[in-house]
Amino acid sequence: MRLLKISFAFAVAGAISSGSAFAQVQVPTPVDQTSFNYDSYYAADAVAQPREDEGPLGPSGPPVDVMDNDYSGDEGRYAPMPGLNWGVDCGCNEELDCGPMWTLQCCENCWGLNYGGWLSGGFTVNNWGNTSMLGNAQLPFNNDPHVNLNQAWLWFEREADNGGYGYAWGYHVDVMAGVDGPDTQAFGGPGWDSTWQWGNGGYGAAIPQAYLSLAYDDLTAIFGHFYTIMGYEVVPAPYNFFYSHAYTMAYGEPFTHTGVLVEWSYSDQLTFYGGWTNGWDEGFQLGANNSSTFLGGVSWNSADERTSITWTVNAGDWGKGANIHPNQDTGPTTMSEGKIYAQSFVLQQQIEDNWTYVFQTDYGYNTFEGAPGTAGDTQWYGVNNYLFYNFNCCWAAGLRAEWFSDPNGARVDRAGLNAGNELADRANYFEITAGANWRPNNNFRLRPEVRYDWANGMGGNGGQRFDPNAGAYDHADLWTFGLDAIWMF
Repeated sequence: MRLLKISFAFAVAGAISSGSAFAQVQVPTPVDQTSFNYDSYYAADAVAQPREDEGPLGPSGPPVDVMDNDYSGDEGRYAPMPGLNWGVDCGCNEELDCGPMWTLQCCENCWGLNYGGWLSGGFTVNNWGNTSMLGNAQLPFNNDPHVNLNQAWLWFEREADNGGYGYAWGYHVDVMAGVDGPDTQAFGGPGWDSTWQWGNGGYGAAIPQAYLSLAYDDLTAIFGHFYTIMGYEVVPAPYNFFYSHAYTMAYGEPFTHTGVLVEWSYSDQLTFYGGWTNGWDEGFQLGANNSSTFLGGVSWNSADERTSITWTVNAGDWGKGANIHPNQDTGPTTMSEGKIYAQSFVLQQQIEDNWTYVFQTDYGYNTFEGAPGTAGDTQWYGVNNYLFYNFNCCWAAGLRAEWFSDPNGARVDRAGLNAGNELADRANYFEITAGANWRPNNNFRLRPEVRYDWANGMGGNGGQRFDPNAGAYDHADLWTFGLDAIWMF
C-alpha cells in the first residue's frame, strides 16, 4: 500500500510546476485532441507512432490498425478478408474495392456513405465485495460490478473530403446503447435522448453525435451535436487504452457540445479550433439553460510526428449547466446562472520506437452568480500521466497515474450520498491503473486492468469516498479488476 502511494509521487511531481498557477491565476493549462475527427473511426490519425510496421497509434494508446492497413484497396498488398468480395458492383456501374477487415460495409458506394460500429462489454469487481449498481463508486462509467454490455454502437458518415481545395459537405451520426448510455446522453440540459433509460436506469441509449460538416480549402466546420475537443480520453471504447476512465475525463470535462466548431489546418503541423457551443452535455434545445460558451484551441505536431501538443479551452456563460452535478451550489433554480472557464493541456511524446508518454493537466473554474448568501465559486484541477509500451503489433501494456482535486466538493459524488453537503465531498482523488491490450486481429481487442483508488478527504468524511452502503461511503480506498472485450465491425 505504502509502496503504491510512493510510486504515485511522480504524478504529483508533475503538478508542482503548475500548482502555483492553479492557486494564483485560476487558469493553468488544458488539452488536446485527436478526438475531433471527421473521418471514420477506422481512419483516426495519430501523432505519436509506434513503429512503421506496427500500424498507427490510436488517439489514446495502442495501435488501432495493428496490421498497418491503409484501406486503399491495393490488391497487390492486401488479400481480401474472408466473407468480403474484392471488386463488387455496388450499383455505380463500376467496380469498387473493399476494405481489408471484416465490416458491415462490404465496399464503397456512390453516395459516399460509410458505416460501421462495435460491441463492447465486460465486468469490474472490487475488493469490498459490493455488488450494488454503484459498487465501484466513484469509478466513471464502469461503476456497476456485474457483466454488462457497455456499448452497442453504430456510426454513419459522409466525409467532407475536398482534398484540401474547394468545397465539400458531409455528416456524421452516432447511435449507441448500453450501460454507458446514461453517461453519454445530453444530461446537462434538455435533450431528445436524456430519458432513454431502462433497467432501473442502468441501461440507456444516446445519440452522442449528429452533425453536418462543410469543408472549404483548409477550413472545416461542423454544425450540430458533437464530442468535445477537450481532454485525452474519449467516450468511444475502441479509442481508449483502459477499460476504466480517469476522474478528469468523467468529472472535470464535458463529453459533448451542441453548436458550431471550425477547424483551420494552418499547416501540416499547426491546427486551430474555434466555435460556439451551448455549454456542456446539452441537446438541441438551444437557450433552454441560458448557456453560451466559446470552444477552441490549438494543436501542434512535430515534423517527425513524434510529438504533439494540444491546448483547448471552454469559457462563457455556463447557465443552468452548473446543475449537472448534484453538489454544485447553485441556489434557487432561477438564480443558478454562472460563468465557466475550463482548459486542458495534453502532450503526447513517442520515446524511441515502442514507448509513448502522455501528460495531461486540466483546470476548471465556475463563477457562481446565485442568490445572496449562497455558496460561491468552485474549482477543480488535476494531473494525468500515461505510459504505453508496444511489445509487438498485437500486445501493448499501459500505466496511468492520476491526481484529481475537488476542493469544493462540487464534482465527485457518484452515488449522491452527500448531495447538498459539499463539505463532506471535498477531497483529493488518486488512482493508479495498470493494464494490457491484446489485439489478435483488426476487429477484436481484449483489455484487462488492475486499478487502485484512494482519497484524501478535505472535509469531515475522513477520506471515505468509496463503497457506498446504508447512506454513507465506508472506505477511503478501492481495488478493482476490470476486463472487457471490443468487437469492431
